[in-house]
Amino acid sequence: MKEIKRTHYFSLSTLLVSFIFSISLANAKTQELKFSSALPQNSPSAKQVERMVETVLTESNNALKIVPYYSSQLGSETAILSQIARGRVEMGQFTTASVALQFPVIALAQMPLYFLNSEERDCVLDNHLLEPVREMLATKNMHMLFWGEVGTLNLPGVKSFTSPDDIKGLKVGIVSQKINNEFWKMMGANPVSTHVAEVASSLQTGLIDTNPLPYVVYVPAGINKIAPVITKIKLWDASGIFMMNKRVYDRLPQASKDALATHSKLYPASLIRKETRQLEAVLEKKHLSSGGKVVEPTEQEIKLWRNSLKDFYSNMAKELGEEGERFFALMESGKQQCNSSK
Repeated sequence: MKEIKRTHYFSLSTLLVSFIFSISLANAKTQELKFSSALPQNSPSAKQVERMVETVLTESNNALKIVPYYSSQLGSETAILSQIARGRVEMGQFTTASVALQFPVIALAQMPLYFLNSEERDCVLDNHLLEPVREMLATKNMHMLFWGEVGTLNLPGVKSFTSPDDIKGLKVGIVSQKINNEFWKMMGANPVSTHVAEVASSLQTGLIDTNPLPYVVYVPAGINKIAPVITKIKLWDASGIFMMNKRVYDRLPQASKDALATHSKLYPASLIRKETRQLEAVLEKKHLSSGGKVVEPTEQEIKLWRNSLKDFYSNMAKELGEEGERFFALMESGKQQCNSSK
């Protein structure tokens, strides 16, 4: 009889523990983080965001859920950067050009025709600028997760612009920041501050004659119908930055941090760039098949552009003060090391 009571007591205890455990699991909440993007949800690049959402949710065992808001639903990139610093929006992806409005020295990494090719630029960003940029962002409570990729910027118009003479006196739409302004002024053009959403209408109305654009904007936005000739000058490869509020990141459970790290390992910046460049090739073919034209400058014409820039890069760094000169020194050293390791 006593043995039966002990067994009964043990069974009740087991049931009670199981009940409490099941209640704790039911009460465990998935942490949700708002993610802001200027991209439309149906854009090819948005698939990279969706992939991150799925990977992080799976790898964290449903502990961390990233909730994307596309098409600048939460605000412009400039506005959201401030929101991320305050923690009102937890995460987002941004063009480096937008980030440079708050951290001007970062714009040095996107100076026109500074890098000889994409391979050199990728090497410098990954091996020599990633940590310095991460440290810079941390000073304003932002944590850089990894590099993104926007694409290579070329010049669209109703005609080609293969040499510096072709651009003199023309109105060029730009993201208004010092390096862009000074570059186009030096080339004899008239820079006009133009939001990407206004490029099509500005070209149609004659407010601008051209605006540097990547294929991922040029074709999907229909700008190739308005400006059907694109000069493949490869002014610069525009990078992006995936980031989040630093305090939010620091407070994440280790499993959630590991999930973010796993995503970065599975889908590194090198893969994102490869995908973007493959997409650019597809979009170029689409542009050509619809009656558009692609013009590539000769090596001699590219030299004419570069010859105008001998002192431009170092002068821009000096104008940004000691921080600019230090950052530019990292870029120069990175170029040398990347090229010597080939």
